[in-house]
This record gives sequence, C-alpha cells and structure tokens, in this order.
Amino acid sequence: MWHAYNLVATGDSLRSTTVRKVQTESATGSSSSSRVRTMLTICVEDIYFDTQACVLRVKGRNIQENQYVKMGAYHTIDLELNRKFTLAKAKWDIIQLDRI
Repeated sequence: MWHAYNLVATGDSLRSTTVRKVQTESATGSSSSSRVRTMLTICVEDIYFDTQACVLRVKGRNIQENQYVKMGAYHTIDLELNRKFTLAKAKWDIIQLDRI
C-alpha cells in the first residue's frame, strides 16, 4: 500500500469498486437508503495513507457516468490489500515507472 501511496498523485484518474450509500424515493414519496457496491472513476484531489489500518483513502470527484453517483459528486475510495484498482496518469515519470 505504501508503494500505491507513492504512485497516486493529485489529478490522476483512479477506478475501483467501492460502497456508496444510495437513497431511493418510491412513488408514494417515501425514501429509503441502502448501501450499494459500485465501480467508480474519480479524479484524485486528496490522498491519505492510514498506517494503522493499512488503507489508502483517495478522495475526488466522479468523472464517469454511473447509475448511483452523479458526475462531479465527491467520493472517497478506500484501497486495501488485494483490492484491484486502475490508475491513469496524463504522464508517467521515470521514478513512478521504476516503482512499478
């Protein structure tokens, strides 16, 4: 996770599965909420590495249409060991390529 922390930077695009609380409204006007696992792609704005839990928390705005999350909505994705993610950068530098 430490290497992932050193690879992810502000402005990168990160795609991974995450859990999102979704509110639905019925025809009668009542609303209910549920937690839904979904795939999100965010533009990275903030990165935090929790050493105690060994979790990388990546915050950003949603940049790809999703049925549960509107474009531009903020979300924090928690990356854990053995959780797959895709990282896209405008340009990879030599130090980042060496880490891979």
